[in-house]
Amino acid sequence: MTNTDGNWILNNTDLGIAIGELTGEFINEHYDEDNKAQVTVIGYPQTTILKEREEGILEGMANVADGKYEVIANQAAIDANAAQTAMETILIAHPDCKVVTGIGAGAMIGADEALNIQTGGNIPEDMAVITTDVTKQQLEQLADPAYPAKGIIGFEGSDEDTANACASMFALILGDALENQNVFRGVAPITLDNVDAISAGMK
Repeated sequence: MTNTDGNWILNNTDLGIAIGELTGEFINEHYDEDNKAQVTVIGYPQTTILKEREEGILEGMANVADGKYEVIANQAAIDANAAQTAMETILIAHPDCKVVTGIGAGAMIGADEALNIQTGGNIPEDMAVITTDVTKQQLEQLADPAYPAKGIIGFEGSDEDTANACASMFALILGDALENQNVFRGVAPITLDNVDAISAGMK
């Protein structure tokens, strides 16, 4: 927007790259060129910004784990129910698919449920779901070994972190301290290492 004092915005390509790179790091830990990961990408190309995010995911995975995976399915799903249904269908054709990455909370929650059912909650070490957004349900599944969630690329982190970032943005605008009209939101991984700290800041 041009008629504002400041824009607090998200670079969806960069966010997607971060998701893809975190996914690629997991692939590097558990797979190689002789034992490639079968990867499902849950996107939503009907929306321009989510298409950019999905393209970033593919770029990020290639940056980190090129040659160690194959994308066996690209499926559009924006909410958890659609993602779960899609993942259940994909698993019929590709029962060895163990890595899922995607554009949001719906992709993680839905894929988590489908893989939880498939495995009976006995999640193998080489299974992962990695997406973005930060909801309580995602964080709970990330902390629960009965689900394959392994990582979330968060924006600021918890609800408290986001609120603090919003307040800081207002302070910059009200104090005329903005050097640039556009301020990009930062992104960072949430994993088992820091999920408890992030959960503590959720409202």
